[in-house]
Amino acid sequence: MSSFEFTLNGELKAVELEKKGDRLVLSCDGQEFSLEPSGDNLFKIYTDGQTHYAAAAKHKGSIFVDIDSALFELKEPSEDGFAGGAAGAHGGEKDRIFAPMPGKIVKIMVAVGDEVEEKQAMVIVEAMKMENQVMSQAKGKVKAVNFAPGDQVDTDSPIIELEIE
Repeated sequence: MSSFEFTLNGELKAVELEKKGDRLVLSCDGQEFSLEPSGDNLFKIYTDGQTHYAAAAKHKGSIFVDIDSALFELKEPSEDGFAGGAAGAHGGEKDRIFAPMPGKIVKIMVAVGDEVEEKQAMVIVEAMKMENQVMSQAKGKVKAVNFAPGDQVDTDSPIIELEIE
């Protein structure tokens, strides 16, 4: 049996995976799912007498899983257990908040002058039909909000800038 931790929509999840014959049994949050590989990165998921179809793809440190046309993003926690916030190459820039992937800003949860805590939700970005809650990686004060709800963003322009304490 193998154990893993991922964040799913900003929430840490513990997952156990065990091989039983030609299937994998995945346990998470007290639920058990039977997975049957059906091609490259494609799976059939059996639970509660129903069959669901899933596809998985890895991109920039995240695993994107499409289950019956619902998209989920899984991230491996960093050494400090935190897996949200800045995207890819911006992981070390704790004073700036970036979108995890190109998308549209749905909601900005802070304003200039607000005091924020580490791991506090800052902004929600919609990408690939999924809303990603982007968190602060440090405690500080909001110095600038560079976008507004409805704006398109990429992964290179900071959405929010902080003064780190």
